Amino acid sequence: MPTSAAQKANRKGLMVLLVIVGVAAVLVAPPALAGGLMVPVSKVVFGERTGSLFPIAANTTVQAMTAYEYEFSVRAGGMFRTSETSVSSSNGNTTITIDLKLTSPSGQTTDLGTTKVNGGIGTRTHTVYLSIDQGVKVPGSYMLNIYITAGVTVGGILQGSLSTAVTTSFTIS
Repeated sequence: MPTSAAQKANRKGLMVLLVIVGVAAVLVAPPALAGGLMVPVSKVVFGERTGSLFPIAANTTVQAMTAYEYEFSVRAGGMFRTSETSVSSSNGNTTITIDLKLTSPSGQTTDLGTTKVNGGIGTRTHTVYLSIDQGVKVPGSYMLNIYITAGVTVGGILQGSLSTAVTTSFTIS
């Protein structure tokens, strides 16, 4: 059964409508989810050196970015990211557990979860992004407590478990 010109035009019209709805959803969703066009984002960078578990002080920066930047770059990449430098398993292995606790301006503490990093012994840099998803949305002073525990294994034998804590504060205006 051949397709009429009217049916073809209806299909084209439906396809155009679907494209418009899809584009509109992509343009409207990030600001709607964020509660506005601009979003405060705090970037906390800290490091640790496994073996001594010497914490490298946390450095926190706060910036405002568009809901689109936040949704498609920061949020898409995840809240917690780790990069390694000078890490080698030839001297042993480690399991690093990092617990994050965020205290809001009202004094409420939120458990942001636990992250485990496994690998060789060495130096790592960790980056945590905090924004609307973690409860960073109202103006005021926030405090992030970072609890780090590392179990170090050399030659298949647990050599020790080391713990330390790092605290950083930042203000959203």
